Amino acid sequence: MPLTNNDLPPQLNQAWAEIDGHARSYGLDYHPIIYQVLDYKTLYEVAAMGGFPTRYPHWRFGMEYDQLIKGHVYGLSIIYEMVINTNPVYAYLLEGNMIVDQKTVMAHVAGHADFFKNNMWFAPTNRKMLDMMANHAARIQRYIDRYGYEVVESFIDTCLSLDNLIDYHAPYIKRLEAQTVVSMADEDNIPTAEGLPVERPYMKDYINPPDFMEHQRQVIRDEQQRMRKFPENPQKDILLFLMNYAPLERWQHSVLDMIRDEAYYFAPQAMTKVLNEGHACAVAGTLLYTDQGLRPIEAIVENREALLVSDGETPRRIFDWMTFEDRETVFIRTKRGLELEGSTTHRLMLPDGLWRRMDELNIGDRLLMGAGQNRWPEEYVQLNWQTERRLTWSDVAERAGVNPTIVNNYRRGISSQYDEVLAPLVMEYETAVATRGMTQKRRTPITVPTVVDESLASFMGYLVGDGHISSLKRTIGLTTGDDEQADQFIELTQRLFGLECHKRWDPNRWRISFSSRDVVAFLKHLGMKTGVAARIKAVPDVILRSPKSVVAAFLRAYYDCDGYAGEAGVILSTSSEQLSKQTQLLLLNFGILSQRRPQKDGCWHVHTMGKSAAIFQQEIGFGLERKQEALRRYVDDHHWFKKESWTDQIVGIERRRATVYDISVEETHRYAAQGFINHNSYWHSKIMTTHAADTSEIVDFADHHAGIVAAHPGRLNPYRLGLLLLRDIEDRWNKGRFGKEWEECTDLREKQAWDRKLGLGRQKLFEVRRFHNDVTFLDEFLTPEFCVENKLFTFKHNNDTDLYEIVNREFKDIKAKLLGNLTNFGQPFIYVEDANYNNRTELYLRHRHEGVDLKMDYARDTMKNIFTIWTRPVNLETVVDDKRRLLSFDGHDFTDRKLD
Repeated sequence: MPLTNNDLPPQLNQAWAEIDGHARSYGLDYHPIIYQVLDYKTLYEVAAMGGFPTRYPHWRFGMEYDQLIKGHVYGLSIIYEMVINTNPVYAYLLEGNMIVDQKTVMAHVAGHADFFKNNMWFAPTNRKMLDMMANHAARIQRYIDRYGYEVVESFIDTCLSLDNLIDYHAPYIKRLEAQTVVSMADEDNIPTAEGLPVERPYMKDYINPPDFMEHQRQVIRDEQQRMRKFPENPQKDILLFLMNYAPLERWQHSVLDMIRDEAYYFAPQAMTKVLNEGHACAVAGTLLYTDQGLRPIEAIVENREALLVSDGETPRRIFDWMTFEDRETVFIRTKRGLELEGSTTHRLMLPDGLWRRMDELNIGDRLLMGAGQNRWPEEYVQLNWQTERRLTWSDVAERAGVNPTIVNNYRRGISSQYDEVLAPLVMEYETAVATRGMTQKRRTPITVPTVVDESLASFMGYLVGDGHISSLKRTIGLTTGDDEQADQFIELTQRLFGLECHKRWDPNRWRISFSSRDVVAFLKHLGMKTGVAARIKAVPDVILRSPKSVVAAFLRAYYDCDGYAGEAGVILSTSSEQLSKQTQLLLLNFGILSQRRPQKDGCWHVHTMGKSAAIFQQEIGFGLERKQEALRRYVDDHHWFKKESWTDQIVGIERRRATVYDISVEETHRYAAQGFINHNSYWHSKIMTTHAADTSEIVDFADHHAGIVAAHPGRLNPYRLGLLLLRDIEDRWNKGRFGKEWEECTDLREKQAWDRKLGLGRQKLFEVRRFHNDVTFLDEFLTPEFCVENKLFTFKHNNDTDLYEIVNREFKDIKAKLLGNLTNFGQPFIYVEDANYNNRTELYLRHRHEGVDLKMDYARDTMKNIFTIWTRPVNLETVVDDKRRLLSFDGHDFTDRKLD
């Protein structure tokens, strides 16, 4: 499929010239960038094949294309970014995208291209990969024509499953060969044990005793055995070893070689994965804890609201907003019942303070919970609602432009020249009266609250719980078995609206009701649902945006209706899943933990116990005395010494697609939403929104583009640690806080005031960008002062308390743990130890255990596929539960035996 050279339209040319100028002014340097404007079918074909227009035929590309093209045909799919590491750099724009989307892609591509060119870890990559991919496609097509599609496809499947068994650092260093080359002449000079020189023969046994000579002969035999071992040196590049020594046909060798070449091409991107990825986004309906209450992320983005959000510790301002349609998402559900859906690159905070991408999460992983830290809006929600003005006969006369007497005559049947004008107006009046069901004279005037205060919140809480609102009958009512609750509802109605209620006793319950078209309209204005089933009730939006006391009043009234206290704590029962979710999130902001579970009868329970029940008693409680007394007994009868764990365990994961919304948050770049601490996006607005080239701009650039700060997903926070460390480097080199003089200074006051005004910060950042990767970056620039300032520590999980606990704050241990988390990107170290194990050409692999056991299902599948290529039994030595074990696969069965 050839690429067409579409010229950029004038508007995009102008946009690129501006973006290119800003990028160059920051110091970015990249190969020429060629933008291709493609129609949606061509673009999705390219996207399905990893950004390359020509790839070898394989089912996975077709599967990806089918998924993408269906999303577009259904009106959901828009691709925003695609760029490949070549010279020149090729980037793709979708024909018909909005100009702002095209600008975003261009700004993003500039950063990627600079990083591809200047980071040394990308230096060995083939910049002519477009040609190589096309060559691979042609060669594999020839094999398919010769040997058949299914045969070749099956072998490609096997190779792709092993493409991570390469030596990621092989392009940068020279490893020992599998076998030392020894000339045939050397085989004639086999060494012998001669012992030490002896001048007198009778001293031979004293100078070279038999035990000593036997030891020397054994050393020679061991060395000869080592020379005969195959491979002589352990081999980390397992694909290369299989290429060289497995009994492959020529076409199989060629296919494996191609898969390995492509794996090495993509390896540097894996080494810089997090910061070279896209946005951290959440789907519509995600509720954020803000200074204006719980707000859905889509409203914040669409209205570009610069709200203060909680970052889990302090308020932070939102300063940028983006929307991305039809993105792959991950949905998670936790043991406590919390739910979140976000893009695959969206990151959540772990209990240890580090971050993990959503597509790297697994069932059983634990996440840190977070809310608004008991921060709420400070002002009541203001209301500007007025009763609907009723149409009167005076209005009819005024609109007809006649005297009221003529209208009265028309009503009595006396005709006039104005009959044609009056007829439709009179009909409108009579229709309005019929709709109201009462005349103007019978209307009962009401008072209307101007703010959502505690009284109105209680009234709404009763209605959400046991109330009903009928638009058709224009009635509002409450059904309850508590006389105290019935009287409270009647008193609230009188106080809020100046209306009297009807109270009557049905078997086992009180029915309270009143009729008012205006009150029904007012409640609908507040977001109350009318005439709906209990299963779709929800917390009104005005309550979600209210101060703490108002929310507490709402929940108190609601719990009076649907909640109870007993030996198990406090339980709320509701038929509405959405209502249970919102209630749980509101409770979190009070510092109240709860567990949300579905019941067999279709209801949802929000269960609060332990210390959280005591907090519930203090912050919310029940309005009904009998329920409050039951809660008081539960709290008084228990004493909780164990600190509640604000962590939660993932119990469900699903893959989905959705439109996602992205915000940028100042300083810490994180925010609390849906009960978790989320990471925002930070880089994408910089080139488009900043017009002055100062030092901070390169730091902002490095925040996204410098893979040197990228951590293995789920092991290290690429923004908090990486960005702070880059800023620390910039500050140190600007002030001269490095070198021998700085290191030898022992005066703390002098060090704190140290500033040589060197101004070398930006220069140093570009140097870091060029020469370092994740591991070397931390190894060289992490300092004890930085660890102290940023409160870093090592930790471990205490199974007794189910909490993560600080072990120590020693710099050496902190550094060792950080570097350990980055090593080999979290993948196990597997290498070839012996290719003639048991003298039967069995393959013996060794797993270098780094404190994490292998996933056995993955290990078995990998061994099966290696067997397919090696054709002889495969053995893998590993450690399970601190015991050495040997897994073996003979082509039919697996065996597992202890080595210790």
